Amino acid sequence: MSGGTFPTGSFNHSYGLETYIQTYRISTVAEVESVLKTILEVNIHLDAVFVKEAYEATLQDDSVRLAELQQLYTAAKPAKELFEASMKTGRALLLGVKKLQAGNETSFYGNLLNNSLQYHYAIGYGVVAAKLSLPLRETVQTFLFSGMVSLVSVATRIMPLGQNESQLVLYRLGKQLENYPIIEEELTIENVNSFSPGLEIASMEHETLYTRLCMS
Repeated sequence: MSGGTFPTGSFNHSYGLETYIQTYRISTVAEVESVLKTILEVNIHLDAVFVKEAYEATLQDDSVRLAELQQLYTAAKPAKELFEASMKTGRALLLGVKKLQAGNETSFYGNLLNNSLQYHYAIGYGVVAAKLSLPLRETVQTFLFSGMVSLVSVATRIMPLGQNESQLVLYRLGKQLENYPIIEEELTIENVNSFSPGLEIASMEHETLYTRLCMS
């Protein structure tokens, strides 16, 4: 589910990165990598927390907690484009995994989720990982790294970023993630930090771009 070929539609979303590129705020590989590092930091202090919390709520079969997490995460996404991107990819993930459960798809999620599967991507990822009995730390790391893979793919399509350069960017981001002191006990709602006004504004500006390859 963390692979780039899984049909979540994440490759259609740049989360503001396309705005930065199209408005010439970033134009070099180093600048792209700098923005992606910022996005990674945001994801560690926001998305990773909700992945972990949803994972634990699923293990406890706590549908009420998942509904609370959904509301809290929605509050952390004031930009319409970021909210819609999260919801679209979240539903696609949950629906895609459900379809893979041949003969078990009707009971795979049990009573945890509503029938519409309208959940944010981070929450859906935590639910699926727990249902598949994946280790928590590996779940958080694959979530974070797969997000970087999608964004590097976006940058490669929009600007002159060769395959070798993109792989080097991913390698360095991967090393940063590997060395980042992610402490599972500190991934709590109380420690959430969603302050990223630059990315939110870039996402809101996206719909006014002259040309667009992405949806956000």
